[in-house]
Amino acid sequence: MSRSPKRPELPARREPLSTDAFWAFAVWCWSQPEARSRLLHWQDHHQIDVLLVLFACWLPDRRGSPVWRKLAQGSGDWNRRVTRRIRALRRRIPERSWTEGYRACLALEQAAERVEAAWLTRTARPSGPGAQAHPELNRRLRRLFPVLPESEIDRFLAAVRS
Repeated sequence: MSRSPKRPELPARREPLSTDAFWAFAVWCWSQPEARSRLLHWQDHHQIDVLLVLFACWLPDRRGSPVWRKLAQGSGDWNRRVTRRIRALRRRIPERSWTEGYRACLALEQAAERVEAAWLTRTARPSGPGAQAHPELNRRLRRLFPVLPESEIDRFLAAVRS
């Protein structure tokens, strides 16, 4: 039986936010079957931006509502204009009959997600001295994604905290 990769370290409160560190966390979360299942459901049924969910779980301290609005708006714009279009194209390609085309679209979709991850880490500003290192993730996710049932958020967080 293979074991899941070790969970990446979360950033310290005042270290610069690193796209590579966030990406490692996002890939790790995606490797957790229960978390991936919830994220795909949210993406497909609620048009939730998966990277924004993961960024909200990864960001080490609290940010004010204006910062989250900016992050959600910019991330959502990129997701709607670029990533979702590439994903829709990839899903139209029959993987078995045109493997190269499918893989090329998948790579392009992941590159678009990587651009969004870089934008999120660059845009999130370090918090001031009063920042708390461990935000209440349940509360953060409920505020950012009010369409999601609380029970689903709780099960998702249990999956990524294990």
